[in-house]
Amino acid sequence: MKTIHFKTFGCQMNVYDSERMQSLLETQGFKVEPELARADVVIINTCSIRDKAEHKVLSLLGQLKPLKDRYPNRVIGVAGCVGQRIGRTLLQKVPHLDLVLGPDQIDEIGSLVEHALKQGKRTVSAKLDDSGRTYSQPAVIHRAKVSEFLTIMKGCDHFCTYCIVPFVRGREKSRSIAEIVDDVRRLALQGTKEITFLGQNINTYGKGTDENLAMLIEQTHALDGIERIRYVTSHPRDLGQDLIDQFGSLPKLMPALHLPFQSGSNNILKKMSRLYTREQYLEKIAALRKACPDIALSTDVIVGFPGETEAEFQETLDVLTQVGFSCAYLFKYSPRPGTRAFALGDEVPESIKEDRLKRAQDIAFGYMENENKAMLGKRYPVLVQDLDRKGWRYSGRTPSNKLIHIENAGEATMGKIIEVEMTEATVASLRGYYVGAPRTQRPKPIAIPRTDLGSFGAITPQERVPVPL
Repeated sequence: MKTIHFKTFGCQMNVYDSERMQSLLETQGFKVEPELARADVVIINTCSIRDKAEHKVLSLLGQLKPLKDRYPNRVIGVAGCVGQRIGRTLLQKVPHLDLVLGPDQIDEIGSLVEHALKQGKRTVSAKLDDSGRTYSQPAVIHRAKVSEFLTIMKGCDHFCTYCIVPFVRGREKSRSIAEIVDDVRRLALQGTKEITFLGQNINTYGKGTDENLAMLIEQTHALDGIERIRYVTSHPRDLGQDLIDQFGSLPKLMPALHLPFQSGSNNILKKMSRLYTREQYLEKIAALRKACPDIALSTDVIVGFPGETEAEFQETLDVLTQVGFSCAYLFKYSPRPGTRAFALGDEVPESIKEDRLKRAQDIAFGYMENENKAMLGKRYPVLVQDLDRKGWRYSGRTPSNKLIHIENAGEATMGKIIEVEMTEATVASLRGYYVGAPRTQRPKPIAIPRTDLGSFGAITPQERVPVPL
């Protein structure tokens, strides 16, 4: 029996793609190997949304060369956005790389891996699907988790000037509501309680058809077994009033939304081709809070976009202060070859980018910490999802998507919504006690030594970031 190991970089959609590829290979008889160094096949599923993410992939490939030299029959593959963007170049530059495939080839993973194992030929398969507005991809998950991601569309039509997504994921295509609802129903029968729908620009789900996201949410809401619904990532321009109103009318739709604003400056937003203004963004925030006063908002921000002045950056800080986000992902502008912004040059010095990033973090993280500390002593319904990365405490999420580590929860709470009292809070984490059990901490697990390259395990839930937009 051949073994496989996946290492995943990037967003939830990449996590979902890795799980799909893993399930497809398991169907063919492959067995998952937790330790990278022991696997017959290593697949690195990649992200190219930022330069740093791409460099991580190249660095890992370099570290794998001694492993390949020692065991030449092992197969090393790169999947995902880096494979789509520089697939043939990557195969030329990395002689110990056997296989490269793009996002639209993930369902071909079985035949591609078998070909690499049996024929020993190096292969690139990275062609975008450019036919029509719809596609079919029924879920193939064999062991459903309490909380599952489910991709319902792919691609993006907006072409923001800084973004590589349309070039590596293609134009917008959607799966049918009937197929998605069938997937959700099967997951619910396997014990899934929470579903998170994924799409690069999810508000335009159904574009070119007679279906839309609001219809999908309503039909999913009617399913037995599913207790919580979420979706990412939203674009401010495409977030319609029908979707906003659902936050106040559908109990299963969790009061949490990721809504990137990227910059508080209208001039920079125009250069980014974001297709909305600062004022329109804030109007959407006001409408969301009117429909659902307790809604938790998260966002993405880019600092140091080419030509950004200090005054324009101050406008970004002002939006961070005005809105008070429950979570904010802050990044320095990363020039990506092939995008329109790349031709503008990198006009903002790195030292100024660093300074602006820190100042934005001070505001955003300060609000996040204060919000977390305001939860101390209060009780919240938490859906218990899994053990934490140390295998010590069970953890879960509140309706507002706050991750909680529960000191005294046991295996019997898995998949259940329990009442948890918050007892410890920082900007990065929350801890609490299940009120239905004695306040005794779970014993720490015994540490097990890892083998060579064992640190390159599967991505943990805490490392996942929203689908970039």
